[in-house]
Amino acid sequence: MKDICSKRYNILYTTSFSYMAGGGQWSLYYLVKHLNNDIFHPLILCPKEGDLPEKMRAVGADVLFLKMGRIRHLNLFAVWKLISIMKKQKINIVHTDSSTETFYAGIAARIMHIPLIWHIRVSDREWLIDRVLSLLATRLILVAKAIESRFDRLKDTQKTVVIYNGIDLEEFDHFPATPSIREEYNITKDTVVLGFIGRIEKRKGQEYLVSAMKHIGNAKLILVGRGDEGYTRKMQNLCEEFSISDRVIFAGYRDDIPSVLKDIDILIFPTISGEGFSRVILEAMAAGKPVVATDDAGNPEAVVDGITGYIVPTRNSAALATRIDELVGNKKKRDAMGNAGRRRVETLFLIKSNVRKIEDIYFNP
Repeated sequence: MKDICSKRYNILYTTSFSYMAGGGQWSLYYLVKHLNNDIFHPLILCPKEGDLPEKMRAVGADVLFLKMGRIRHLNLFAVWKLISIMKKQKINIVHTDSSTETFYAGIAARIMHIPLIWHIRVSDREWLIDRVLSLLATRLILVAKAIESRFDRLKDTQKTVVIYNGIDLEEFDHFPATPSIREEYNITKDTVVLGFIGRIEKRKGQEYLVSAMKHIGNAKLILVGRGDEGYTRKMQNLCEEFSISDRVIFAGYRDDIPSVLKDIDILIFPTISGEGFSRVILEAMAAGKPVVATDDAGNPEAVVDGITGYIVPTRNSAALATRIDELVGNKKKRDAMGNAGRRRVETLFLIKSNVRKIEDIYFNP
């Protein structure tokens, strides 16, 4: 180990985002923030300026820019540029997390004989692309065991490893105080607040949650996140149709998620497809809140059914309503599940453990 640690590794991270758009970008940020800087030097390759490169610079990363385009429009310039970057920056390892970047960086890394780590954060299959990219990658990091089925045709099973997302509890617990979301929307203290946090889009399943609200009393629902305009309007129309518009709040994007989670009573996560291993579920448990989530992808690996919350079938408003209503009417159970969730995060999902496991792969790609 002494010889290994005496070497300094230049890691090239690629992302298709320039903004902290979702859990994947935050996971990359916390990985870079908690790297052992005595051994690893991070370089972030993203399309353009934005708050993502700003945050990466703040934790010691160098930032480079390259817009690669789509796979179907083969961009040979992107491959040439990546090779040039790898040479100039003396890159030792490439770490990617989206299909496009993995394709172009994978070709360049093969030409340069540099190991490439592909970090898979979603469960959606891309049959042909998955096959090509898994050949280009040296190792595959899966954020949940549920994603293993996406690569069930992979002959070299030693290529894959499951590493769950991690939470920076110190930062989460000491997040600067912000105005209460309850006060902001004039919600009384005795009203149970249900929260959803994420994009407002079809695959997140909000329509089933909105439908469930018809059968839940003494509760308000806050939907936090940017949204697909058409789908958001559809949800607003559903609220009007069910006469629950006064109990459903569309709060839009917010950058104070830890504060929001500490203010709500229950997190609801009704995703129907494509999920990986949700960061917001872990954050809700870190905040001591119970979680009601569907059995989509890695959700059941985060939530222990009946202990830290409930797991219900996807696309099932009745099951959602039953479990949510049970918790709405039972504060003692909410508190017990919330406390169990916090302990689960402290035991299994800490950021330092997550990063150390990834660093071990860098040593032995």
